[in-house]
Amino acid sequence: MAIDIAGTTLAPTTFTPTSGTLNIAGSLSVDTNLKATGQPAFNARGTVGSWLYGGNFGGAGAFREAGSQMGWTSTQQGAGSYGFSNSTGRFTAPVTGFYFFYASAYYYNDNNATSNYIHFTFSRNGSVTWHNGITPYNIYSYGTVAQHTDGITANCMMYLSVGDYCSVYPYWGGGGNGRWYSNYFLFCGALIG
Repeated sequence: MAIDIAGTTLAPTTFTPTSGTLNIAGSLSVDTNLKATGQPAFNARGTVGSWLYGGNFGGAGAFREAGSQMGWTSTQQGAGSYGFSNSTGRFTAPVTGFYFFYASAYYYNDNNATSNYIHFTFSRNGSVTWHNGITPYNIYSYGTVAQHTDGITANCMMYLSVGDYCSVYPYWGGGGNGRWYSNYFLFCGALIG
């Protein structure tokens, strides 16, 4: 593999850093796939094996963190002493940078009320106004009555400093009869730069 640094091509070889930092001013071109081992990433899901309502998270009519009630299990890499916590449902950044997060839920509205909608979003350090001071809204299940809701997902790029955390933080509509199945709930993320 040849490596081009600011217009200078280095002979094909394997670089194995033993310590320190590689600083590059200008452009870097790599002519093959690049793999960063130990890059912070996680994949988590619930394990409770039952339907959970807004009341399981503190009640409807408010934003609520998808926390310990989910019975999380996860796989991860590159987290060091941080990363995803199965006890809180939070990912704590081990490295400062932009992270990509994704979550999906299997959601059902129990009755004929449209008030069982859900705003499915994320929080940074417990705040849903993490995106330039606003809450990135979406709405699912409004107008969907007594049936499953199609494709509840959320994704974002979020800037985190070391020690900041991200969690799934939906707003449960005031009806209180919307629910999701914990085992089919996915939350994952990775550092992208």
